[in-house]
Amino acid sequence: MSRSAQVSKGKANMAYALRAQMAIDSNDYASAVGLAESAVEASPQDANVRGLLGNAYFGAGRFASAEAAYGDSLSLAAMQPSVILKRALVQIAQGKNDEAISLLQQSQSIVDPADYGLALALAGRSADAVQILDVAARANGADARVRQNLALALGLSGDWNNARIVASQDLPADQVDARVQQWMSLAKPAHAYDQVAALTGVTPSVVGDPGQPVRLALNGSSNTRVAQAAAAPAPVQVAEAAPVPNAPYYSTPVSQPDELAPAPAPAPVVEQREAIAVAAAVSPEAPAAFAMMSSNFAPKAKPAKAKKAAAPARPALASASGKSKAVVQIGAYSSEARVSAAWAQLSKKYPGLRKYSPMVARFDGPKGTVWRLSIRGFGSQSEAASSCSALRGKGGTCFVRGVAGDSPVQFASR
Repeated sequence: MSRSAQVSKGKANMAYALRAQMAIDSNDYASAVGLAESAVEASPQDANVRGLLGNAYFGAGRFASAEAAYGDSLSLAAMQPSVILKRALVQIAQGKNDEAISLLQQSQSIVDPADYGLALALAGRSADAVQILDVAARANGADARVRQNLALALGLSGDWNNARIVASQDLPADQVDARVQQWMSLAKPAHAYDQVAALTGVTPSVVGDPGQPVRLALNGSSNTRVAQAAAAPAPVQVAEAAPVPNAPYYSTPVSQPDELAPAPAPAPVVEQREAIAVAAAVSPEAPAAFAMMSSNFAPKAKPAKAKKAAAPARPALASASGKSKAVVQIGAYSSEARVSAAWAQLSKKYPGLRKYSPMVARFDGPKGTVWRLSIRGFGSQSEAASSCSALRGKGGTCFVRGVAGDSPVQFASR
């Protein structure tokens, strides 16, 4: 084959993969599967393309096919933490808990402890998960995702009292009961796939899973042979979710685009189905407790590109002096010193925060003492909500609550 022909073929192969990714981004998994299969057929030794096929199958609810595709991808490139996690998750969805646990344990050194722990809990090893997540929640840099994963693992282990306490560290008090009730509905799943479906938003295929086409077999691997179609599963039904804020508790907030995006309209897509109320169908003020886990495990829609508009330099912001008792919590940390450092970082990154008064509130919980960082000075609850929404739109994390022991603090950055 001439060089020009090889180049043309390479472009054509890439086109399949790009179109498949575009279909995934558009939540069109039926098209994504066909395009990704064509991409694999054209580039059978490309681990990324095999992983892309796994994502297409996953989004379509075809867990057996996704397992095979992820396995092929790992055969070509073993050190892929996200692919390992996704393969373990689809194994759990099929009731292959022992295989998932073995895969996770073999890869523990390269898998994020927050995801590793929760995956173990879903595989039935909740006691081990609690130990791992408890250590992760105490580490520097731990965020709300780790703590909410720990809370669910505690619940799945039967310790609902501590699950409630841990969950309350990042949730407004009036939302804790609803969240725990939703987790309780997951504690005794009727089907192997119930928990995975609820937490990732993937609905199992109603027409069964025929498996990957034989022509896509990797070096004759039996993993990709056509599988017998499974019986159509019953629809997954999960109680309607209450908002779940993602206010960091021990460390500096981490921007998480999927968690900060406005609540999506119901659609047949990972993190955007009505069936995933526990995980992602929440209000803009309440990012999902497991949104980051979901984005690691399963395909997610491409975030909308923020529009940038040139603007003239603005004068210093006037100080807000509203008397509302509403505050916007923007973080929570393991020490008062970390609060000061966090305020310096956040007020630099988001200058609009500087017009409000930074507040700190001490919280004594079962895991130790922490300090919550908030801002105050709003004229009303509505103004606080609007400010929080604007902050999230810029990539920040926050939620609105009432004053709860908050007092002004003179930070070094002010």
